Amino acid sequence: MSEAVLLGVFAVLLANYVLALAVFARRGLAGDWLLVVLLTGTTGAALAAVLAALADDGARYLDVALVLTGTAAVAAAVRAGLRRRPRRTAAEEPA
Repeated sequence: MSEAVLLGVFAVLLANYVLALAVFARRGLAGDWLLVVLLTGTTGAALAAVLAALADDGARYLDVALVLTGTAAVAAAVRAGLRRRPRRTAAEEPA
């Protein structure tokens, strides 16, 4: 019974992941790319965690989940840092 529930959760998460990638492919690098990165990173981590629960040797899937979550967090931090720095124009660049 619990395997059936985990497989159902896996299917819903996989559909969410594919839909997020389809939205990203359609819109490109418009304003919502950070949301897509965070969504795919955390959804990928959840997929890896469900795979870890389903597999006999699930330790490597937990490592993948950690890497995906960390990558999403670093991307969000970099994006937030870039927003705070004002952009210089070509005239303001030092010679």
